[in-house]
Amino acid sequence: MATPPTSRHDLAERLRNEIHDGSPSLAAGVVVSGRQLAKELGCARNTLIGAMDLLEQEGLVRSIPKVGYMVLSPAAAFEARLDKRGHVHPVPEQADDRSDMVTTAVRKAPVDVAAALGSPPESAVILRQSVLSRGGTPWAIREMYVPQGITDLARRLLDADHVDEDQILEEAGLPETGHAHAVSARPASDQEAVLLKSRAVTVLTVRRVSYSGEQIRSCEFLLIRADRVSLTDSSGKIPN
Repeated sequence: MATPPTSRHDLAERLRNEIHDGSPSLAAGVVVSGRQLAKELGCARNTLIGAMDLLEQEGLVRSIPKVGYMVLSPAAAFEARLDKRGHVHPVPEQADDRSDMVTTAVRKAPVDVAAALGSPPESAVILRQSVLSRGGTPWAIREMYVPQGITDLARRLLDADHVDEDQILEEAGLPETGHAHAVSARPASDQEAVLLKSRAVTVLTVRRVSYSGEQIRSCEFLLIRADRVSLTDSSGKIPN
């Protein structure tokens, strides 16, 4: 008999694997009793609750008060295309594709952002952060940083609603005349994993710097779940 899991993380990993492997007892739509499941697994009820909390954050189960937990379908994988302008688009686009704004705020620029913008460390920038989702499950985080000097000309970038950022910058006299982009990979931070509703995963990072003449007008990071999205370039190859 397998040793009962004593850690919520160990138990979450075990249940996560069973859900992804298509275990009949944890198939999508099945409702399980937390008390009964803890008994079957031989673990403490609090351990089971903690594990289910983790899986709910990942979008794999939904808590039903006084009943138990409903198992949800794991998010389907799909392809996204990196075009020649450094923008990423799901292929094909679907009606349930969403972009939900998380925050718009004036912040001190992180070191890597300040370097990309050619600004002094901790200089003031406007951050526009949103989460991109498909089928109700996040697949990427978008972070756009604009220098304070530019945002003084384009205060509408602080609007919480979705806006046409290119149009706003053009109206401020800063049309895009060039860009540079690069792709890299790294582990997601704890905060990013929460926004992506995923355990610690690798994110593919597409960094895009936009120019107006010789002036850098913005730096954008798209943090993509590597466990869900296959990223290809316009020729269908995996970008370097």
